[in-house]
Amino acid sequence: MCLGVFGTASPGFAADRANGDVISQLQSQGWTIVNDGVLKRELRAGEVEYFVFGVKGFTWKLDDLRMQYRRLEIAYRATPTAELKAAIANHRKEIGSTMRMIQRARSAEQQGLADLPKDSCQINFNYDAAASWKTGVQGVWAEGKAGFSATCPGFAGEVYAYAYAQVTVNGGPVTKTLTDGPRSGANVSAYAYADLNGGSPCESYAYASMTSSNLYPSSYSKAADNTLCPPQNLAVSITSGSTLVDLRTVTCKSVTWTAAGSGGTGVYISYTWTFDGYAYATTTTGSYTTTICRGDWSGGFTLGVTVKDSSNATASTSRWVSVLEPTCSDPCLCGLVSTNKYVQPICP
Repeated sequence: MCLGVFGTASPGFAADRANGDVISQLQSQGWTIVNDGVLKRELRAGEVEYFVFGVKGFTWKLDDLRMQYRRLEIAYRATPTAELKAAIANHRKEIGSTMRMIQRARSAEQQGLADLPKDSCQINFNYDAAASWKTGVQGVWAEGKAGFSATCPGFAGEVYAYAYAQVTVNGGPVTKTLTDGPRSGANVSAYAYADLNGGSPCESYAYASMTSSNLYPSSYSKAADNTLCPPQNLAVSITSGSTLVDLRTVTCKSVTWTAAGSGGTGVYISYTWTFDGYAYATTTTGSYTTTICRGDWSGGFTLGVTVKDSSNATASTSRWVSVLEPTCSDPCLCGLVSTNKYVQPICP
């Protein structure tokens, strides 16, 4: 988005502008006036853009930031992590910066500074602020980003990004919050990305803000909110491990198989291993090691594994594992079995 720089506004600003001015240009692009100094656009569900200017516009932005701050405080009381503490500190800085913009806008209005566009100066607002659910695994993500660059010499701006994700794992909430900024400059950017695997109830929220901090401050922000995390099909596969156990020259052999879950909530809490349908072990990782001995599984067995995710959904798979043992028609293969040790005979 690229706009000419304009300044603060009087209460009748929106109605008094000429058709060719910045406000009319924004309206032609789908923006609507929702309050004095506040324009809004929603190009798709759950994603809202705001453009604010003047005392009233920045006062509206301050109220919006305070609502976000309350959300962070609630999350911190539930799960007091260092990550959330840092996010709260950065959000306080953004609130403080917005309060300074209100004072700057008020000063400009009191001085009667003109609010006409200065077409020789262009501000580029880059943004993103997307939030949605994951595909392939159950969960949510939120991005953020920001931008801001200006062609005016000595012109500075401020950027801030915020991303929040929350899911349910093992019946309880898990959160992740990241912020970037606020920081200032003539050519700045920002980025904050948060994602989590888990089930419902869930939420993801992204916010990006860019403020031109000259004598006529204005700010562009975008917010995206998502409350869906549809379950994905849970599956499991045996990714490694032998399909043949050769016991013709040894009495016992240690064997390891590895399984991997996919889909579901993406948080896999257990793998249960079965032999011919009977459960032998449950592991918290996908790896299982056991010892196969002569006489245990003559000919072979069906190896099965069942994965369980954090929503208690399960999925299973199996494979046939062949077991080779001596036939005893050849003494060089049979040898002698004594105290569970195989003795290889001397063969010509």
